[in-house]
Amino acid sequence: MKISVITPTFNSEQYIRQNCQSILSQTYKNFEHLVVDNQSSDATLEIVQAEYSNCKAAGKARLFFEQDNGIADAFNKGIALSTGEIIAFLNSDDYYFNADVFQNVIDAFSNDELLFVYGDIFFLDEKYGSNIRKPLLCSLQKGMPFNHPAMFMKKICFEQAGVFDTTFRFAMDFELISRMAGNIPNFMERGFYLSGSPLVFMRAAGASWLREKESVIEVKHALQKNKLWNLSALYFYLMRRMRILLKAFFEKTGLLFTVKLWRNLKWK
Repeated sequence: MKISVITPTFNSEQYIRQNCQSILSQTYKNFEHLVVDNQSSDATLEIVQAEYSNCKAAGKARLFFEQDNGIADAFNKGIALSTGEIIAFLNSDDYYFNADVFQNVIDAFSNDELLFVYGDIFFLDEKYGSNIRKPLLCSLQKGMPFNHPAMFMKKICFEQAGVFDTTFRFAMDFELISRMAGNIPNFMERGFYLSGSPLVFMRAAGASWLREKESVIEVKHALQKNKLWNLSALYFYLMRRMRILLKAFFEKTGLLFTVKLWRNLKWK
């Protein structure tokens, strides 16, 4: 089985080398790396080309240079252009945890009934503290059950339920999972959790992290769109809005340690 890794980029020269190196170091070699670049003006694409050429693997990198309409649009372009049976999304500032990630994923997919494999992320957050984040495995009304950067999905999932909704700017991954849960029989039960070490190092400062309020509002819209909005969803929506207000208050009053403490307790 081939793994297609899709990476949207825009002026990503600071981190893209580490991203590429983590893919090139994989012991499982049946992969392609689709870099969908939103017309970067820096050395992003030159770095990608150099890394793959240095490893004599230039054919595994597929570079696309054109304007896109946001991350969801870039993801969709990558899906359409991919040739692998397994799709993964790795943002330009993220990278795989070790060299065995692909092999462990492929081993898990030996069970033909699986639609996706998922795992932990190591969340790198200089402001609030880094930690290992296990998937919450909660109801969609409560939040995102899986860590999207640590999900490997069969391409047939997109063929059955569609691709990312480009009207969502921050919670496009949540909307997609909500749609798949409603359109693919037993989707939520057809995943496999790769325990042990994390699969991905994920840096803070992604779009949904920086625009948390807008992200939470989009989560509400995703649930409404997919007919999953109910009293439980309303309760957790209000709780998330309250959390955002409290975090802003603690930050303004110099009490950031309370946010760090709460996050450590949550992810433990």
